[in-house]
Amino acid sequence: MKRFEQGLRCQDIHAGLRALDPNSARLSQLDDTRLIGMAATLAATIRGQDVVGDAQALKAVAAEQLDVDSLAFNSVVDVLQEVEFIYSVKQDAGRVISFSESVPYHEDLYAALGNLWARRAPTQVEQELVAMVHRLAGGPVPAESVGSELGLDSADLEELLTISRAADLVKGVVTPNGEILYSPFLAFERPELLGEVLITHGPDILGAELQKVRSYQGLPVSSTTTPALSDAVARGLLLAPSVERPEGQLQPFACLPYSLDSELTTVRKSVLDKALAIVSCVRCGQHFGGYSGITRPLALLDRLLDPTAGFSLRAHSSARRQYQILFRMQVVDFVPSGNWVIPRLIVTDDNVEAVRIARDLIAFGEPLTDRLGNEAETRALLMNNRPYLSPMQTVQRRRTPLKLSDAQFEHAMDALMGRAAL
Repeated sequence: MKRFEQGLRCQDIHAGLRALDPNSARLSQLDDTRLIGMAATLAATIRGQDVVGDAQALKAVAAEQLDVDSLAFNSVVDVLQEVEFIYSVKQDAGRVISFSESVPYHEDLYAALGNLWARRAPTQVEQELVAMVHRLAGGPVPAESVGSELGLDSADLEELLTISRAADLVKGVVTPNGEILYSPFLAFERPELLGEVLITHGPDILGAELQKVRSYQGLPVSSTTTPALSDAVARGLLLAPSVERPEGQLQPFACLPYSLDSELTTVRKSVLDKALAIVSCVRCGQHFGGYSGITRPLALLDRLLDPTAGFSLRAHSSARRQYQILFRMQVVDFVPSGNWVIPRLIVTDDNVEAVRIARDLIAFGEPLTDRLGNEAETRALLMNNRPYLSPMQTVQRRRTPLKLSDAQFEHAMDALMGRAAL
């Protein structure tokens, strides 16, 4: 795994573990991963603040909204200082009072934290959990083969699955050939359909084709080249907007957004729909654009976000057909330019976010923006600069304890009493 991916999965694991009681004894073996995950989440929140003048207010927000334990706050600050994301830290009697930030974006953020995670020599269980979460981000895998595929210690596998299932980092669907494990972040909301596709095509074929999508979001789908994906699209399991090709045929492009923000698949689904449509239009231009084909998709999306370019793409003969789906969704408008049109972004918060998510999907395989849920609300709280903040949610969080088994407890007591090594 790349260091960038390790940092990213530490944040994913922290997000999953929020549902569990942080005092659960079995989570003690994940301390470094949880700390790095907290640091990634806090860093993304404070990015762009320049100066955090009241760190104790931030501490309250982080505990309430981000599940950054207040007792771990100073340690998280130390981590961010070590990777040089923050500086000029002022303290008083052991309390962090203020600091300045220079948090980088996206890949640099997660790569730096992934490097630090590796340097801290995480436990074997932590390394295996990060590897398993990353593997399942690519697609389902048979439960019976996950250990051998990832080279996991058989003695650790049961513990890993217990923690992962309790934290909803891993889910399973039962087929006649056994249980198939998958990541809930893959937006598989209908496991019965997943089971049908797995029974028809087998986990190996579906897994391989899903890996293709994860490494190339907006993959052109057909029944001949990607039969399992084509079936998944037909059943409504997989997101695949269609764009009209030059010869008039509608071409679906499969997308598999691995997203921590559940709102992107619920109340903010319109933003995700726009993002996937943008990805599909770009891929259509790459694969079926002919002489007007797209050769630099990231540069194209950067231009769409660039005010100096008028938030506009260049006119060409295929622009109206290629971006018609975005016009109908009111992501872009068409500005006449002779016999052609110029696609121009309709600058709204949702449209700008959709373009940024589309860019992340093409560049990194998943959305990196807004991995915190409602990031705008969290940052708005920071701007209040008040030491005490009311809770954002009135519903009491439910915490699921992960208790030590009798054998684990007995082993721990033997070690504490000097009868065995811990």
